Amino acid sequence: MSGEADFIDLLPDPELRSDRLLLGIRHFDEPFLVTVSLSQGLGSSDLWLDRGRAGKARLAEFRRIGDRVLFAVRNKHFLTSGDEAAVRAGDESFALSVVWSGPVLREENGAVVVDATGLVVADHDRVAEHLHAHEQGDYTIDESASLPLVADSRTGPRAVRLPALLTFRGPGRGRSVQAVAADPRAITVVQQLNLMRLPATPLPVRRYHPASGGYGIGYADHGLVGRVGTQVRFQPRFRAEPGGDPIVFQVDPAVPEPFRSAVVEGGNWWQRAFARIGLPDAYRVEAGGADFDPYDPDVNGVVWVHRAGRGWSLGQGLTDPRTGEILHARVRLGSQRVEQVRALGEALLAPYGRPDEAERLAAVEELVLARLRQLAAHEIGHALGFMHNFAGTGHPEPSVMDYPHARIRVTEEGELDLSAAYGTELGPWDHYLVAHAYARFGEDDGDEDTALAVLRREAAEAGLTYVSDEDAQGPHAAHADAVPWVGGADALRALETMLRVRRIALDGFSRGVLPPDRQTGELEERAALLHLLHRHEVAAVARLVGGVRYAYGLAGEAGRGAEAVDAATQHTALTRLAELLRAEQLALPHTVLDTLTPPAIRYGRTEQYLDTGAGRIFDPFEAVRAATALVTQQLLDPARLNRVAWQHAADPAVPGVVDIVDALLAATWLRSDPVLGELPGGAAVQHTADWTLLNHLLTLLDDTALHTPVRMSLRGAVRRLATELRCQGDEQAREAGELIRDYLADPGAVRLDPLPRVPPGAPN
Repeated sequence: MSGEADFIDLLPDPELRSDRLLLGIRHFDEPFLVTVSLSQGLGSSDLWLDRGRAGKARLAEFRRIGDRVLFAVRNKHFLTSGDEAAVRAGDESFALSVVWSGPVLREENGAVVVDATGLVVADHDRVAEHLHAHEQGDYTIDESASLPLVADSRTGPRAVRLPALLTFRGPGRGRSVQAVAADPRAITVVQQLNLMRLPATPLPVRRYHPASGGYGIGYADHGLVGRVGTQVRFQPRFRAEPGGDPIVFQVDPAVPEPFRSAVVEGGNWWQRAFARIGLPDAYRVEAGGADFDPYDPDVNGVVWVHRAGRGWSLGQGLTDPRTGEILHARVRLGSQRVEQVRALGEALLAPYGRPDEAERLAAVEELVLARLRQLAAHEIGHALGFMHNFAGTGHPEPSVMDYPHARIRVTEEGELDLSAAYGTELGPWDHYLVAHAYARFGEDDGDEDTALAVLRREAAEAGLTYVSDEDAQGPHAAHADAVPWVGGADALRALETMLRVRRIALDGFSRGVLPPDRQTGELEERAALLHLLHRHEVAAVARLVGGVRYAYGLAGEAGRGAEAVDAATQHTALTRLAELLRAEQLALPHTVLDTLTPPAIRYGRTEQYLDTGAGRIFDPFEAVRAATALVTQQLLDPARLNRVAWQHAADPAVPGVVDIVDALLAATWLRSDPVLGELPGGAAVQHTADWTLLNHLLTLLDDTALHTPVRMSLRGAVRRLATELRCQGDEQAREAGELIRDYLADPGAVRLDPLPRVPPGAPN
């Protein structure tokens, strides 16, 4: 197990103890990378402690002081260049972290022998801290039930891998650990501590540009103080050279067929982009064999991960902090994605018991395979160094680095067609990504910076907009062109299409949406999925209200600042969203309400179900509240209201805070037309939406995230509403007016309903 060429020697224990790990260390004061992986995970989508999890990389080194060996970790985000004095100043300015030390046992064959058991049996992945942060309780390592897995340790010239079985003791009262652990008071995982040498010949760096689409990694170089900015950023990339070793990803043999072939096929889409830049043999994806080992530093693995609940897939790369070179990559594909996509297809097509059942089931299966091809390309794209592009749906061909919702077509006969739900190849943005990261430039191209600038200019001229994570997801996102999971660039048109799809699917709802051997309580889950099918399009249309557009770049380049969406589009979006609060849009049809039953004995509702206040029975009131919240949570988001208020102050043609409130009230409390009589529970549906909106408005009055002028505008609008409602003949309206008056006088004296819980809708 050891040899002269090995980075670190693994030595047999002379006492033949299997619970002690002896290392022979030859390289002192030589920085290397230390990473942590989990090869035995917890299996909870809530906690992310998965099989295949890769922790953050750190720089470390062994030091010897007298008869002790230290394992010291340094912050890789502070690396100082320059002469010896400059480097010393940098090293001494930021503290090291000595995370372990042990006595020298002996020296043999030029190596210093230490007992590294304490180094390996330690919580390097901060599992206990992670559990505490996720409100699962306080856990600590049980040393009596933790030990190094000496027989599974591996060493070689590039790296050493030191696995350990770690048992964490804790209260076991957290909901997430109770859901998956055999005994939540004793959680046992297998941690892989990986020590990897840095390349002897560093890869030439490619400077990061904000419009590159790549991850910008780097460090602060205080050796540059006084000359240029201290922040150094690189574009991460593999070493890809003509005639060099190819970039190979192996797919976990645990992925069953036909899914494995779909993953291999989708992952190999990137071959076309490498071929286009003159590197046809630089990249491939292949099925892993029986000896597949994703923790081997020489293997880039696509790992099949099982979890309880809806969860994400991830692509990660381990990089040389000096240059951005990707040294090792790992992708985690969540197997539950198969069931999520299958559930969507079955809910839409209701295949079971139909005369054309076989044809419909084949369409569902192809939907799953198409999604896995796209998912594999997406996650491997991350591992190649590429970020999300949530504006990719608006490109001539969508980027695989976007989040795609199934594109559902309505045929002339009014049937749903899933045959072109997902893309079948890379988009132009994806080819640009590979060129910007991996292309090699000759003398005819000019210097590298000039050639890359040409690529960026050509991409911009081709309309390849780029908007990534923080600007596209979450409550503070404001970019109008980037909302995940939307099946079209025109948000208003996409909403209309999805609403039509939703109506067709709900009207055709039956027991046929569920396999015949499944208990009927699961029909509720399928109904919830369809009822909220338009959630992402709602978010996209809402992004137009108070929305802005801007691009990433450098100060020395031509460009413009953030520009508000035009006033007419904002008003159209606001009007369309407000219409979704009308009972006609919110009521579930008889086809759904007359089909549902509660979960059978020994079954229960999951977070994918709508809540119920009707005991064990499906609650139509809660369904209305959740669908109402899709709109109100978007339009009444404090950050959006603050943006709207400023845009309206700068241009009165743009809708302001009062305009938003008035539009929502016109569709609810102040609607002038009667609710259609044939709707199931039509009046009750409308009143439920009315009260849900009012509760949200009153809750918002105490939100400190609102600027004071914005909050006062909102307060004035609510006060005017109270006056109008108290003058109406409708009893519910008068009660609402009295509640508003009482709340404004003394908020503590009024009980407001909690905002509805909307079941999670991502990932899709």
